[in-house]
Amino acid sequence: MSSTFEDLKEHRAALIRAIEGQHLHPVAMEQDSALPAGSVVDASLTKVRDAAAYVGVISHRYGQVPECVENPDRLSLTELEFREARRLGLPILVFIMGPAHPLVAGDVEVDSDKRSKLDAFREEVKRASAGGTVHRVYRVFDTLADFATAAMQSIGELRWHLLLAPAPEIDEGIPAPPELYAHPSYIGTHTFVGRRAQLATMNDWADAADQHPVLVFESIGGNGKSMLSWEWVMRHAPTVRGDWAGRFWYSFYEKGAVMDDFCRRALAYTTMRPVAELATKGSAEVAELLVGQLKRRPWLIVLDGLERVLAAYRRFDASQLLDEHAGDLNDITDGDPCAAIRLEDDELLRQLAGANPSKILITSRLVPSVLLNTSNQPIPGILHERLPGLRAADAEALLRSCNITGDSAAIRAYLKRHCDCHPLVTGILAGLISEYLPARGDFDAWAADPHHGGQLNLAELDLVQKRNHILRSALAALPEPSWRLLNSVALLSETVDYETLRAFNPHLAVGPSVPGVDQAAALRKLTATVHDLEHRGLLQYDRRTQLYDIHPVVRGVTTGGLLKEDVHHIGQRMVDYFTAQWENPHAEPESLEDMRHGTALVRTLVGLHRMREASVRYTELGRSLVHKFEAFPTVLSLLQPFFFASWTAPHPDLNAEQTASLATDAACALMRVGEHERAVVLHGLALTKNLDSGRAVRAVVNLANAATTLDGLNRLARADRVLSLALELAELYPNGRALFVARLSMFERLVDSGLEDEAEKIWASLDFWHSWDYSARRSGQAEIVNAYFKLRTGRLSLSEVASIERHARATNSIVLQRKVHRLRGNLYVQLDEWGRAIDELAAAMRMAHAADIHDADTDAKLVLARLHIGQSAGAAAEAERLAAGMRPAHASLALVWQVLGNTERAQEQAELAYRRAWADGEPHVRRYDLREAALLLHDLAVAQPNLLPYDPAVDPPLPWEAKVRTAINNQRSIKGMD
Repeated sequence: MSSTFEDLKEHRAALIRAIEGQHLHPVAMEQDSALPAGSVVDASLTKVRDAAAYVGVISHRYGQVPECVENPDRLSLTELEFREARRLGLPILVFIMGPAHPLVAGDVEVDSDKRSKLDAFREEVKRASAGGTVHRVYRVFDTLADFATAAMQSIGELRWHLLLAPAPEIDEGIPAPPELYAHPSYIGTHTFVGRRAQLATMNDWADAADQHPVLVFESIGGNGKSMLSWEWVMRHAPTVRGDWAGRFWYSFYEKGAVMDDFCRRALAYTTMRPVAELATKGSAEVAELLVGQLKRRPWLIVLDGLERVLAAYRRFDASQLLDEHAGDLNDITDGDPCAAIRLEDDELLRQLAGANPSKILITSRLVPSVLLNTSNQPIPGILHERLPGLRAADAEALLRSCNITGDSAAIRAYLKRHCDCHPLVTGILAGLISEYLPARGDFDAWAADPHHGGQLNLAELDLVQKRNHILRSALAALPEPSWRLLNSVALLSETVDYETLRAFNPHLAVGPSVPGVDQAAALRKLTATVHDLEHRGLLQYDRRTQLYDIHPVVRGVTTGGLLKEDVHHIGQRMVDYFTAQWENPHAEPESLEDMRHGTALVRTLVGLHRMREASVRYTELGRSLVHKFEAFPTVLSLLQPFFFASWTAPHPDLNAEQTASLATDAACALMRVGEHERAVVLHGLALTKNLDSGRAVRAVVNLANAATTLDGLNRLARADRVLSLALELAELYPNGRALFVARLSMFERLVDSGLEDEAEKIWASLDFWHSWDYSARRSGQAEIVNAYFKLRTGRLSLSEVASIERHARATNSIVLQRKVHRLRGNLYVQLDEWGRAIDELAAAMRMAHAADIHDADTDAKLVLARLHIGQSAGAAAEAERLAAGMRPAHASLALVWQVLGNTERAQEQAELAYRRAWADGEPHVRRYDLREAALLLHDLAVAQPNLLPYDPAVDPPLPWEAKVRTAINNQRSIKGMD
């Protein structure tokens, strides 16, 4: 509902009655208890975006004109709302007050500027499209009664239009609210039964009067968390409340499911905006916008399997992890196992605890520690429920739904004693009884048979042990083809399509097709085997995606119970399959999808403990993963099993060269995801291995990488020492590559130090064409570094950036393309071309997010650029979050606060920028950053901090510096040098 207010109170009341009379919900200022955070323009436009249709009432007043940067044309709120509704393509009803309508003096616009805008607006609303000549249908009214009648008729027609119109898809299969959006739909392993107590708990929790926005259901795997939640969301939630703005189900069991993806999909759904439109926004901004949406209207959000975002599951075999090992930690996954892997995910979960009036349902094997206080009790806003097994009567009903017969009391006693009525296990038992050949489906006979049900004696075991024992019994009872197929799917660690099932058809001989073998018969047998596994509750099929999968618990028990020879037999078949699929590992991949068979091959070889082979295969992937696609999370998940409990403990089967190579890639990936301290340790490991094995050239690369990582830690004195060592070592060997790498790294550091003359000399000494087998990627990197030098000295041109971009596109280097966007964005900032800066910086951030790269400076500059074109909504909150994040860009944040008019926060960030630029103290400083911070402080009338110069006494050498110095001295001696 959009109109002026004071002159149309009675008309608005009549319109509300007409809307509510059609069982629709008016989105109107009358329903506001308080404005949400942000400007009045933002609040008004949010109402339009939340609505399914727009009704505008135009009187003889123009209305409120907000004086803010979001409204440069000084339009009224009513006109802004109309334009937004038209932009969104909403159904629009327009009522225009006629000239004969009774008025009082205050009901007529007297301001001449507003009067002219009103006249133009009254004509504009009649047009079906912006600037068009075709008029939409509109109604003119001359009395309140006339308006009330017209409103009732038009709203009635609108209701039928909304009901009959097909629900539009926002993007990527996302339906329009309030239709359920499930990503993906849940596939149950058996019929839902019972859970009346839990359903009642969820119904009570969903009531608007309940003060807990978040309900957490915790239990071991297979206890029915997902099935219970799906049942309630599908069948109960819609009847509990009739005012859900929408329902969104998100499963973290899917490949690629992370909190950032959840936020973007949830925000796309709740705002009806395409996912692609949100790609330019940072994770923090998307999270903030989502929480804002959840606080405006009652959305139902389900996060299924949230344990996958916790530290306990940060491992390459997360899909096979059993409950009893979920809390195991080592140096690679240290800290709190229930903390989120990404710190920003913890912050989002904390914010969800206050997201009234929405409701967020979480299912998890582990409760995120951020949702508990120091006494291990739920924080305010969190309702925590532990999910027990089924009631005995419900477990019996589940068993009987699988056509099992038998004595009721005996069934209940057996299920209670042997599996605590665990739903997944009950379904598995039904499969065992159904396949009991002496009396199929007869529980009493099966339970009495000492070779079948009678052999189980699990009373002394805990629930997890009982569950696993029965699952192993079910696996042992499988026909051999079913057993082989299930194990193949379990070892694959992700959903599979039919073609993959065919590749692992247990009814075909391993190896090339054998003449005379009936392929059609083998396929028919495969169909029967798949149906057998489905009947036993061990395999599920999703008709929507046409993919097969197995329950995580079944996967874990299946793979954990394989004998070594079984793993070898099935694994070798997988190795052969993925090797054949990965036809040309040396071909240049165009996307990560092109490398999926290669990554699967590495994981398979690791699972077979063939670490040297896996290492060789990884090297065929590593360069593209690290340098072309910046796929650092994938790199870390692939490399983690090559190290034991610590990144410093490589697998003993690896030789020194392999260890050094893998450690180098792991260090680069860790640095890019923000784990600099661990990266330094791994660089040291790689360096040591290369020095010990006489690979001095590679040691130079390790030193250069270590210096870059130390620079990220702001330990510039150490970085300078390490670079000096790298250059000394490189100059002792007749290898152009080593010298090039060392000099390029030194050039970058000299630029940062403000030593321009020395930097120019180093740049002039670089031999681009004869020094080494120079790859396109490295060449582009050198040009990027030099371009930043020119940017800082005011000499960079757009044509030079375009030249680098052509090179990046010609080589299809995603890394260079991201850096080009970042570079050009910084140049536009320098030129005060803010609109263009936004386009480039947003593109750089989109690519950084895809690679999980932390780029605080680009993020902050993007906020600054948006401020300069008048987009101030949420800027302060975004600046606060960036300031509290990892390695904030203090100088850019100071400029943000300065534009926002908050001098105190600007001064604070400017001083922090100065301190960071000072680093270890003279001479180990960031000269350009120091000058910029000093100018900021001067503009803000703040004195420069009095900081101490560098003190080497408090900066001990790194553990391996002496080893490098020894290697240099030894080589000097060999060469006969002093």
